[in-house]
Amino acid sequence: MKSVPGAGPVLTWLQENFTEQITYLNNNEQHIRATKESYPSLFAMMERCCEILSCPLPELYITTNPVLNAYTAGQRRTCIVLHSALIESLTPDELCFVIGHEIGHIKCAHGLYRQLGDLLIRYWDVLASVVPIPGIGLLRIPLLIAFWEWYRRAEFTCDRAALLCVQDLEPSLRALAKLAGSVKGYEDELNLESAMQQHAARGEVNKLVLVVSILENASNTHPFVPVRLKTLKEFAASPEYARILSGDYKRDVLGLHEGGERVKCGCGTLVNSKLAFCPQCGRPLGQPAGPSACVQCGTPLPPETKFCPKCGGKQPAAEAPQQDALSKFKNTASSFFK
Repeated sequence: MKSVPGAGPVLTWLQENFTEQITYLNNNEQHIRATKESYPSLFAMMERCCEILSCPLPELYITTNPVLNAYTAGQRRTCIVLHSALIESLTPDELCFVIGHEIGHIKCAHGLYRQLGDLLIRYWDVLASVVPIPGIGLLRIPLLIAFWEWYRRAEFTCDRAALLCVQDLEPSLRALAKLAGSVKGYEDELNLESAMQQHAARGEVNKLVLVVSILENASNTHPFVPVRLKTLKEFAASPEYARILSGDYKRDVLGLHEGGERVKCGCGTLVNSKLAFCPQCGRPLGQPAGPSACVQCGTPLPPETKFCPKCGGKQPAAEAPQQDALSKFKNTASSFFK
């Protein structure tokens, strides 16, 4: 998906200027937003998870819904929506696991790739008719299977992110188990080991039944809960998890790949909102775009100055960058809507 020319920037632009704005409007009209003043406990829980995962803060909304569910949306203006039944059924640690899971999706920018994959699936027939490659239609099923498999594996990744937020296996497993089967008043009777053993049911049926089951569930977006329980428990016991907790892990300091808000610095660079300083010019983010300095003699200059009036030196702002796919798309879209 990353290798599709211009797909990522174009789709991000569409999300920022259309789908994210629709989602933002719907959320504010239909749900209650959690802030430091409204539902501060839930907001503080999200802040803690974002700090642990080093992720920009999304917007958090609460909706009245009897279904145990939570979801995230957006690429730049990200949000998390929690159903009331979920909040009421989980303990604080269990709820922290769910929130950490959703932040994991933002951290990995899964929303962008999910939308791109959904578009490719939806318009595959159109693509196959336009691209003159013999047999391209035969690729549809294998690509669908691969996409759905990636979709499910993304859930495993976010379960790991959630465990890093809670750093306690027991409530993490219980949160997952409750999503599969929770009965109010009988929560203490849930046995996690028994739930994990349900994964062994695959070995108790014949191969024909197993193949049919795999085909019927190929388009599932989430792995079965017994599998998620077993996989998360194995990760918690792994050397990799211990290394991460000790601080030994790869860091993305600039947050280039993850979802979340971007702030435009005075130098024009779009910077992840979790950063305090622009990595290009060193200016503190949020500081008004004041006079910059000449690259040759250091004379203070107004923004967008092309040549220094003192030494005549050409400034970086004067260098016009090559037009990329996103810029071309913006120009085309602007002329179309005019």
